[in-house]
Amino acid sequence: MSEPAGAVERFFAQWQVYRLCIEHNTLHHRQVEAVLRREADLWPTGFRFLDLACGDAWTTSRVLAGKECGFYRGVDFSNEALELALGNTATLGCGCEFSCGDLLEHLRCSRGKFDVVYLGLSLHHFDGGAKREAMRLIRAVLADGGFFYLYEPILGRGEGRTDCLVRWRENMDRTWTEFSAAAKDAVWEHVRSSDFPESENTWMAMASEAGFREPAKLFRDAGDFYSLMRFRA
Repeated sequence: MSEPAGAVERFFAQWQVYRLCIEHNTLHHRQVEAVLRREADLWPTGFRFLDLACGDAWTTSRVLAGKECGFYRGVDFSNEALELALGNTATLGCGCEFSCGDLLEHLRCSRGKFDVVYLGLSLHHFDGGAKREAMRLIRAVLADGGFFYLYEPILGRGEGRTDCLVRWRENMDRTWTEFSAAAKDAVWEHVRSSDFPESENTWMAMASEAGFREPAKLFRDAGDFYSLMRFRA
């Protein structure tokens, strides 16, 4: 695996560090969960759900709990995270399967259609060409009329990557008070080496180029660091 992809894999191999981000809600997983639970009312009965870069499926398993999910597939390159995901999805009451590997490779080989695809906090690790390819491949596996949810870091208006990362680091130093210095250093090294955010408009344009329609902005954090977007197939 090439850099920065190799750096991404090494960081997420330390799943306990990322788990701190979930537990302390520094990346707004709870808000995303709340929005997606409301969105689930729009999904067809027995929907098929594809969870790309699923991690331990903490957020999505909570979204799907009590919903009429017919099938769940989680994809991630962390075996440690997938072992946790297996437990977190055990009570969903539907068929579940997991695939360990790169999400692009999985999509290239994927068969069958899904009604809902969720991809959170992962696509920004890819370069522009790979981001566009992922969008096209997701459109190909999404059933007509299906829903694609993308949750990603965003650039501020007129902001470049360097300015965005400086602003992000300042926010982390000021607000991540529950984290040890070592944990913050690990997260920052990952962000510095591997995060390549786009503006909200650029994410929207990439989706449109891939054949998605009806773009909608469902959540944006108060600091203008993250956006949850919905697209239709």
